[in-house]
Amino acid sequence: MRKTVRLVILLLVVAVIYFGYSAWIDSVAIYNIGAVQLGSGTNWNKTLDDLIMVAGLKDTAAWQKFLDANNLLVSEIFNGGTMEGVNTFNSSALSLAGSTNVAFINALIAEANKNLAEGQAPYVLNGFMAANSLLKTLLDPFKMILVGGVFAMFVPLTKQLLFGTVIGMKSYMKNRQSNVLYNYQTTIAFTEGLQVKLAEGNFDAVKADYAAYSGLAFKPEFLNIMMDEICSVLIREGDLTVFAESAKVVTESIKEMYEKERRRSINGRGDELFFDLKRGYEYCATGSKYSIAYHKALQDKADNNLGWKIYSLEIFKFNFFLVAMFIPAIIISAFVGGLINGLVSNLTGDVRTLAVAATFFVSWVILTIIAHSLMIFRNEQYKNIKNILVKPAIIFYSLYVLTFITISAGIVGVSKVNIVAPGSSAQIWVWFSAVAYLVLSTSLIFYVIATLVDSYKQHKTLSKKLLVDGIILPMIAWTIATVSNFMALYGPDGNSLQSIFAAINGVTLVGFWIYLSISSFLINNLISPNMARELRKAVEADALKNAKAKKSTKAAK
Repeated sequence: MRKTVRLVILLLVVAVIYFGYSAWIDSVAIYNIGAVQLGSGTNWNKTLDDLIMVAGLKDTAAWQKFLDANNLLVSEIFNGGTMEGVNTFNSSALSLAGSTNVAFINALIAEANKNLAEGQAPYVLNGFMAANSLLKTLLDPFKMILVGGVFAMFVPLTKQLLFGTVIGMKSYMKNRQSNVLYNYQTTIAFTEGLQVKLAEGNFDAVKADYAAYSGLAFKPEFLNIMMDEICSVLIREGDLTVFAESAKVVTESIKEMYEKERRRSINGRGDELFFDLKRGYEYCATGSKYSIAYHKALQDKADNNLGWKIYSLEIFKFNFFLVAMFIPAIIISAFVGGLINGLVSNLTGDVRTLAVAATFFVSWVILTIIAHSLMIFRNEQYKNIKNILVKPAIIFYSLYVLTFITISAGIVGVSKVNIVAPGSSAQIWVWFSAVAYLVLSTSLIFYVIATLVDSYKQHKTLSKKLLVDGIILPMIAWTIATVSNFMALYGPDGNSLQSIFAAINGVTLVGFWIYLSISSFLINNLISPNMARELRKAVEADALKNAKAKKSTKAAK
């Protein structure tokens, strides 16, 4: 799950580069005055009219003096190459080449700025190339390269995030008949044989079964999970007998799935509501009841770690409840928002935006939490272990509430830029900065959730390294970024203070994700001599332990 969060961040970076480059190359980089591009038609002509009027170029004498002072020729600027017959000196008197002549425009701006009224902002020619320039033609194709990178990442990521379960369910339905005919039996025979070998601790036999596993046609996700964990133990040359009981549970789960499908084939229809969807979900989902049963069997006892493991699997269903609660959240937020608006009618600007966004998102997450928690705590499987589920439930749900509050705050920054307004292209980097804050700060909380899920899904405890890198540092970064963002939005007025808070916000978010991208590489590859000695000692001690275990097993036989 942490890998998915990192992919989202990488996708954001590539998307910002593409959209930022495209918007920059098509707007900001083109010669413009106040976001009105050089030679853009009516708007450009109006801008030229304003410049000519402010510069005081009202007659032939004034124009001749202006042109001579700037080493410009009449033939280069005016229609027909002459000022004769011109009654009104405005943009209509200029030739196309003249009205887009950069030297002429710069000279006209300099002349106009001499006559500005008090407090009027000076005219500035921004950009560095014309829309029909050779440089623009050369730079345009790079957009296609960047958009290729965006879609190369977007398609697989979308499949993984939104359609992974759906694709797995579709695959199960497609192969249903062949599964019932022979694939189920083949897999059941495989797991029964594997169970015996695991109970004996027969390293070589289990290794051979793992090599043959890829040849199975029917491989439900909970069986994949077990085989992946067995592979890890095989590599470490660890104790395989710990999987004996869980392998038995996996076998019973596959048998139960087979019996349900067999009855459906005989009767012509399923005997449960949404039968097909349930079987497909049980086959391909990490959070299915069979996956949870496997992890419960693998756990030594019903302690707090088991509660964390169960919730780290059940939390995968949270997204389904988010989809289900979307419409009810809209209805409730509309009612609550209207009530708040009626009671507090003096809310304006960013405060109103925050109130509207928070009303919807908080309503949405609270409804989802209620539905998800009811599903878990009313489950008969957890009837006797509800007490160990309370702590992980509070932690996970609190993190989701923080996530949606962060999204609400991020929307305020994004909404500050009116992206449909004329000239708003000049604020492109302001808007992208707001989007970056929204995604990067929200991803910090998701990364904490992903750390908890990955850690307790695969292990019994949370290691110190994961505790620091996956929880403490992201929460510190989130706190700093959130406080600085709120201070920039609602703190003391003043451009300097707001700029400082915005800089703190950006440096914190970008700095953390850069650190995260290189920390694992450095930690895994920079090994001191002392650490190397400790690792060798650990390997030797483990090998000695396994050798003694094998001798005792042979002696018992």
